[in-house]
Amino acid sequence: MKQGGDWVINGVLPFVANATVAKLFAVQAQTGRSGRITLLVPRATTGLTVREPLKAVGDVIRWHHGAGAGLTFKDCRVAADQVLGEGDPVAAPTRSAPQLAAVNLGLGRAAFEAAVDYAKLRRQGGRSIIEHQAIGTKLADCAIRLELARNMIWKAAWTLDHPAAVADRSVSDLPLPVIARVYTAQAVNEVALLAAECFGAMGVMRDMPLQKYVHDSMVFLHAEDTDGAAKLAVAEAVAGYQRPAAAA
Repeated sequence: MKQGGDWVINGVLPFVANATVAKLFAVQAQTGRSGRITLLVPRATTGLTVREPLKAVGDVIRWHHGAGAGLTFKDCRVAADQVLGEGDPVAAPTRSAPQLAAVNLGLGRAAFEAAVDYAKLRRQGGRSIIEHQAIGTKLADCAIRLELARNMIWKAAWTLDHPAAVADRSVSDLPLPVIARVYTAQAVNEVALLAAECFGAMGVMRDMPLQKYVHDSMVFLHAEDTDGAAKLAVAEAVAGYQRPAAAA
């Protein structure tokens, strides 16, 4: 519910993937009988409790796209400027596509920044490896892919708010939200793999951050709205046809 200019969340989520390591949560909260709002809640927010990791058998931690745990919200106050969007993203997948792509982009940025920090720290041949051309070109490729993905997300979001620009053909009439989501997933997976290479053999170690970033980038890459079937929406727009509805 809303109190003043802030939102106050109460409730329990029994399982959230990656909750044990996440520093920021995108939370969908009910605002009424049919209303929903998505809020960004930092881990340190008062009223938010991350429970112990869920265990499947004995001392074995349950895995589902990463270690998971439950979240408890008790009078958790979130500022109005942390509202990510209103409405139900499941009911409006087109409008949610840029949001999901932005979440995916954050993963790519984390992998890239980890690689840059490590490349400045690790020394080989009397200098930091970031000064070696082989590492420098990998980091440059990461930066290029992330910048293009970010621009595509912004463009897709802008066209959703300005449909007239599409109608008068000032902007392409291709399904830009789909393009942004698919391209970002591919770009971030490539960034995670390139960043892991900057760590050398250590990149595959579970106690290093890149092992998880590569794992999560594969999850985004093979999600339902970024796989090969998603590209058919672009193909239809290019060819000017629409697939027949599936038989009941």
